Amino acid sequence: MSRNRKLIYLGSSKKDAEKLPQEIKDLFLDALMLSLIGETHQDAKPFKYHGSGVFEVVGHHRDSTFREVYTVRYPEVVYVIHVFQKKSKKGKATPKEEIDLIEKRLKWAEQLYKEEYGKKGKKN
Repeated sequence: MSRNRKLIYLGSSKKDAEKLPQEIKDLFLDALMLSLIGETHQDAKPFKYHGSGVFEVVGHHRDSTFREVYTVRYPEVVYVIHVFQKKSKKGKATPKEEIDLIEKRLKWAEQLYKEEYGKKGKKN
């Protein structure tokens, strides 16, 4: 299925993505390009802290872990919700402050979508 979606970065996510190591930038961009045509990258997993249509891609570079969270809930647009380096040393769990920011930006994405397209997003 081919779609012509727009790609929109929310908050500091674009600036944060630009600072990543090239290998991680490439991984994250590949995942986003596939999402724009309605496909899912092999490394994209459902974001376990939120419902359907929200994905996370995790990349490792040297001793660092980087994450990208985006949503494909809306037929016309893919929103990049958050791009960050995981700094918590407490296992694989995403730190609470990161989850809170993701929740806030997901609500923002829904608001932007309603304003732009005048309807609620279709759940994929």
